Amino acid sequence: MRLGRYRLVRPISTGGMARVFEGRRESLAGVAPRVAVKVILPDYADHDGFQRLFINEARIGSLLTHQNLVQIQDFDREGDRFYLVMEFVEGLTLRRVISLCRRHGLPVPLSVIAEIGRQTCDGLEHAHRARSEDGHALHLVHRDLKPSNLMLNPHGVVKLLDFGISKALLTGEKDGAVRGTWGYMAPEQARGEEVSAPADLFGLAAVLYELAALQPLFAERGPDEIRALLESDEAARRAAALTGPMAPLSGVLVRALQRDPAARFTSASAMGRALAGLVDDPVRARDRLVRFQQDMTVRAEEALADARAKVGGPAHRSAAPASAPSAGSAPASTMDRGVGPGLPVAIGSRQGPGLREPPSSVTPTQGASPWPGRLLAVGLPLLAVAIVLFTAWKLLSERMPAGPASDPAPSAPAAPALDRLADTPEPAAPVRPAPSEPERAATPAPAPERAPTPAPTKVPAPTATPVAATPAPSPTPAPVAAEPAPVEAAATHRVSIGSTPRAAVMVDKQPRGYTPLVGVELSPGRHAVTLETEDGRRSTFAIQVAAGQDNQWVYDFETKSFQEQ
Repeated sequence: MRLGRYRLVRPISTGGMARVFEGRRESLAGVAPRVAVKVILPDYADHDGFQRLFINEARIGSLLTHQNLVQIQDFDREGDRFYLVMEFVEGLTLRRVISLCRRHGLPVPLSVIAEIGRQTCDGLEHAHRARSEDGHALHLVHRDLKPSNLMLNPHGVVKLLDFGISKALLTGEKDGAVRGTWGYMAPEQARGEEVSAPADLFGLAAVLYELAALQPLFAERGPDEIRALLESDEAARRAAALTGPMAPLSGVLVRALQRDPAARFTSASAMGRALAGLVDDPVRARDRLVRFQQDMTVRAEEALADARAKVGGPAHRSAAPASAPSAGSAPASTMDRGVGPGLPVAIGSRQGPGLREPPSSVTPTQGASPWPGRLLAVGLPLLAVAIVLFTAWKLLSERMPAGPASDPAPSAPAAPALDRLADTPEPAAPVRPAPSEPERAATPAPAPERAPTPAPTKVPAPTATPVAATPAPSPTPAPVAAEPAPVEAAATHRVSIGSTPRAAVMVDKQPRGYTPLVGVELSPGRHAVTLETEDGRRSTFAIQVAAGQDNQWVYDFETKSFQEQ
C-alpha cells in the first residue's frame, strides 16, 4: 500500500481514531529511511471533529523539537485521507513494559523509574515553553500522559507521543470539555475546568506510580467513582503508602498528585530536578535504563515467540502484539537487579506483582510423561487434608483442660508481691497491667498494711508502683486516679502539614522531612512548627492538635497565612 511517496510496510498499532504503520520514504538511489505513518481510520475519515484533532497534532508537533518528543516530519492528504509522518521510534511502550514486569514478577528499579520521569519532564518543559512561529507562548498542555503514550528506545531515550488532544492557543475548544484518559487525569481536568502545565505533572506522576507498584493508581473504572476519589485527595494518599525500595519516590509523587494545582511542582523542570535527586549518578542511571530496556525487549521477543508457537508457528504474524518491537532491535542483556528484595503491594491488592502466571500444562504429545502430573493431582489433595487434620488436633489439644480448676483464691499472694516490688529498684513492668475492678475490691488488705509505714522510706523508691507511692488515708481511689495517666500520654493523632512552596519541616525543634507531610503522629496539645523554603524563607507558628478535628495545615509563604482546607 502506498500513500504519496511513502510505502506502508506493516501496521504497528491502532488507536481510537487512527492506525500507525511502519513505512519507507522512498528516495533516489534506493534510499528508503524508516518512518511511522499515522492514518485516520476509514470510519472517521469524513468526521470533522477527528480531522481537526489530527490537524491539531500536526500543527503543534511541527513546532516542537526535542529528543524526548516524537518529531513530526511531514503532513499530507491523499484523496480524502489525511496522514501524518513521524520519526520511527524503535522500542517498547511503558504499557508493554508494565505488562512484562507483571507477567514475570519483576520490579522496575527505582533508578529506572526516576530516569524515565526525569527525561519525560525535560520533554514536557520544552512543550510547556513552546512558542508559535510569531513568538507567542502556546501554553501547551499534553493532557494525555499515560503508559501507552511513552516509549523507551534501545538507546535509553524516553519519547513522549501523541499530542492529538493537547490544549494550546492554536486550538479552539468549548468550555467544560473533558478530554484525556480516566485514571490519569488531574482533578481539574476531570471537572472540565481550564488546565495548565501542572495537569501534565499529575498525569506523569500517575504513570510513575504504576511503574513502581505495577498496578494503576486508580483501578476503579467508573468516571464518577474516579472523580470522587480525586476530589478526596486519594491520589496523594495512595502515593504516600509506597514503602520499601520505592519510599524515596513517594515524596515526589505525593507532591505531584496534590488535588490543588498550586500545591504541585511549579514546573516540569522542578519535578525533573526532584526525580534526578533520587539517582546517584546520571551516567549510570542512563546505563541502567539501557540494560533494563534490553532485558524487556528480550522478554517481549520470547513472549512473541511463545504466542506464535501456540497459534501454529511463524505464519500467524498477525497475532503479535501491536507494541512488540521489530526483531533484532536490541541485544540480549540481563537487567540490573540490585534494587532491593521487592516492591510495595499496590493499593487495593494483597497479592502484589510478585505472583507469576502459572505455567501451561504439558501434554503427552509434547514428549513428556503424564505420570508426574497425575501424582501431583492425587498427592496434593491428600497432603492438604493431612495438614488440616493435624492443625485441628493441635487446636483441640491446646483447648482441653490439663487438670482441676485453678486455685480459687489467686489474689492471696498479691500483697507480698507488691511489697517486694516496692522495696527493690527493679523495673515495675511485671505489674504494669492494671487489675480489674473486681480484683481491687477483693484485695483491700495491702493498703492498711502500708498506711503506718513512714512516708520518707517509700517516696525515694524510683520504680515504685502508683499503689506503693500513695500514702493517702483512703487507699481505694488512689490507684484508680493514677492508672489513666499513661494512656493519655500515649494517645496520638495523625497530622498533615503542607506549604506553598515546598519547605523543610521541624516540629518541636525536631526535623521531620519536607512538605507535604502526610499522617505524622503527634500527641494532643500545642506544638511548635518551623517551615524553611529552599530560598531561605522561614516561618514559625504553633498548631493545636486535638481529637475530633481536621488536623491539617497548609501554609502559604506568599500571603503568610494558612490556606483554606
